[in-house]
Amino acid sequence: MQAIPVKSKINSDQLLKISPFKEVIKPTVPHKHADYFELILLEQGGGYHTIDDQRYEVLPPVVYFLKPGQTHCWDFSRIPKGYVVLFRETLLNQECLDIVYNLPVHMALKDSETLLELMKHFCQDYRAGATPAVLHTYLQLIVLKTGAQAAQWQGGRVSSPVYFQFKRLVNEHFHQVRKIEAYAEMLHIPAAQLNVTCKTASGKTPSMLLNERIVLEAKTLLSSTRLSIKEITAALDFSDASNFVKFFKLYTNLTPGQYRELAAGKLR
Repeated sequence: MQAIPVKSKINSDQLLKISPFKEVIKPTVPHKHADYFELILLEQGGGYHTIDDQRYEVLPPVVYFLKPGQTHCWDFSRIPKGYVVLFRETLLNQECLDIVYNLPVHMALKDSETLLELMKHFCQDYRAGATPAVLHTYLQLIVLKTGAQAAQWQGGRVSSPVYFQFKRLVNEHFHQVRKIEAYAEMLHIPAAQLNVTCKTASGKTPSMLLNERIVLEAKTLLSSTRLSIKEITAALDFSDASNFVKFFKLYTNLTPGQYRELAAGKLR
């Protein structure tokens, strides 16, 4: 039995790719993208976009932003139209990186004309073989424009880059690394400073955020795969099923089996 598949729509030696969104109504299976970001701008379409354990109705104009490792799938009821940009972190300067780590996964657009025009010319120049410098400039400008709208949409809230670096590291290593001190070492800061940073940004301790990520992965495996509880226990590196069940129930008030039944009912 396989877990959630990891798909790549960009070659290993590519840093950037932009293309029109496929104009088809075809449900996709839940999947992940391992090592690149995905920014999707839809100007038309309808249906649902599920990201991790949240289901969003597709109401264009809208932007979706996926970080590496997030699980998502589409279920369209109307033909979508828009653009999708795939890019790696190394392309962005620090200002744009800070914006990227603050972007929400889903954002309704009040002013979509500027972004759509940028995407249109970006795509045209990409297909025409524009220089990397030109394409990188398009990417940085789109990130800046998207970030400006996100700041308005989020009420101007901006979190510490260290907080999002911590969440990125958790996303990459939560299967193997469960000690907060190890994450603090990766960030080259004391564990006490990491604790203060996370509490300031989210109101939660680093341990709470780590455990939430483990619970999120468990929810995804329960709702999107047919793995048994025993197999999920092993995949998440719990010592036995009883410990996993106790952990999961502590954070959800449901057993894994109850959550799976509930999730299956919502998808029918």
